Amino acid sequence: MQPEKRRKKSLKQRLVLKSSLAKETLSEFLGTFIMIVLGCGSVAQAVLSRGHFGGIVTTNVGFAMSVVMAIYATGGVSGGHINPAVSFAMCLFGRMKWFKLPFYVGAQFLGAFVGAATLFGIYYDGLMSFAGGKLLIVGENATAQIFATYPSPYLSLENAFADQNWKKLLVDTCSGPFGWRCHRRPCLCSYH
Repeated sequence: MQPEKRRKKSLKQRLVLKSSLAKETLSEFLGTFIMIVLGCGSVAQAVLSRGHFGGIVTTNVGFAMSVVMAIYATGGVSGGHINPAVSFAMCLFGRMKWFKLPFYVGAQFLGAFVGAATLFGIYYDGLMSFAGGKLLIVGENATAQIFATYPSPYLSLENAFADQNWKKLLVDTCSGPFGWRCHRRPCLCSYH
């Protein structure tokens, strides 16, 4: 008897991820990457054009749409957390297992940094010509607010802490035990 010949697997079959944790981790990386590139990209367009090609409305709409796109792209695989605070809240409410948290947070941080580096590369010429080759944090030609938020000079540490926690509470309330059902909503992709 001759041994049965094995079928040669296609490239697609060899590259498919079999581990659900690997799929979820990659999904969170991709979602955070999408959110940073598109969201901070809308900020970069407004800042580097000095308001001629965007302003407060386009920045807010652009960032909101980037979050929506990131959630739609990753929601069916990982729940579309795209934020370590949301992943932590999901663990706290029992919606996600604790052992997944370091993988989600690591993927989200890596996705954010790779997204910011990609955006820096895309807008490199604009950033260098904006302030004569200087990357400034404060002043008229500051570009740091493209990549991060900074408190106003009049804001105390206590009020900044309260502000951020109040906003996070409002967002996490929607993803708590009585809020959104991230892992059970319909997704746009045909596979899970």
